[in-house]
Amino acid sequence: MTVSITDYNLEYRCSTDDAWYTCAVVLDHVNHHLRVKFRDFVQSFYDEVFSVANFSTHSEIEQFLLRFRPISKPVEDYECSGVVQGMLVCAIYRNKNEALYFDAVVDAVRYKAHKPEECLCSYLLCWQHGPGNGNVTKSTIEDICLITDGPIHPKLIEFANLMKQQLKGTSVQSWVFGSAGHSSRVGSSAELSDHDIDMGGVKTTDRHHYIMLENLEKDLCPLLMMDFIHEHTSITAESYVFPSLLAETYARGAIMVDSTTKLKRICDFINNPNHVITSFSGRPWVLAEDDLRTGTFNANLHSLQPKYENYGKKNELKVVRLGTEEYRKCKHLKDLFLEFRGHLNGLVKRLGMEEKKNRDLFSFCKL
Repeated sequence: MTVSITDYNLEYRCSTDDAWYTCAVVLDHVNHHLRVKFRDFVQSFYDEVFSVANFSTHSEIEQFLLRFRPISKPVEDYECSGVVQGMLVCAIYRNKNEALYFDAVVDAVRYKAHKPEECLCSYLLCWQHGPGNGNVTKSTIEDICLITDGPIHPKLIEFANLMKQQLKGTSVQSWVFGSAGHSSRVGSSAELSDHDIDMGGVKTTDRHHYIMLENLEKDLCPLLMMDFIHEHTSITAESYVFPSLLAETYARGAIMVDSTTKLKRICDFINNPNHVITSFSGRPWVLAEDDLRTGTFNANLHSLQPKYENYGKKNELKVVRLGTEEYRKCKHLKDLFLEFRGHLNGLVKRLGMEEKKNRDLFSFCKL
């Protein structure tokens, strides 16, 4: 089965070593197979072949699509100023005799004055998966590529629809690749079946690792939170937005993962002093507490989630960088919320003391 050089227009996160490779996809309509062919390994025994029968849930289909994205763009020397702290990139990780591509977050940038044709800057990268997962190493501009957006590949749409037809689901005609290389749906939640929208819930373990968030938009869709976290950390998390009182102007929520390592990386991203995470209207995220929680997160919370109609809206969440006027305004709002929360916590503590006094007095009177 031959393909032309122009067919190699995707990146695929290989199931063998978790690295990103340039690939082409070939759909066998007769046998309902999708073949992934690697540009650097033309022999067919290197191909990965997937059958519709390999997938039994909508979650498995979504996880499969997460492994594809448009080809990342190499950064030219004169474009080095566009690589900034906090950015998710695809870069070469060198390990022994191998040099493979993995995702990394730019942890720090050391700029140096240089001519446009030769970049002298260095970048500290925190690796998000692969053999260097969690490690920080030094890289140069020639090792870094920018992750790009783009429409989902037509053959992947066809294959996904074949799988979803088998599960009696909906089509994925409106899916697009996100900037982190993962796929996202576009459109209102009414276009999706209940199986398509997985906002979390108890999985195969009764131990969970989670953090609580405050000052969220009341109509924020948990799917947007999941996509946003994945885009910036490459971590797939479960997200929740809890119903709030009518008198409250904000909502609370939670982010849950399956390990403390992943949770700490998400916390570091949210708490990074070099940026603020906000809604598109400028409401900044605030961690409800500094502690990372571990325990049973029972969450038959799916039934508590309101119906969200804003999943397809663009720019619903964003990262506002230090040094901008927008950052100054968002940081001011965040500080105001922290001041409000501190005052509220003081009142709660005072109420607890008064309640304890009443209980002690009641107990004394019964003697």
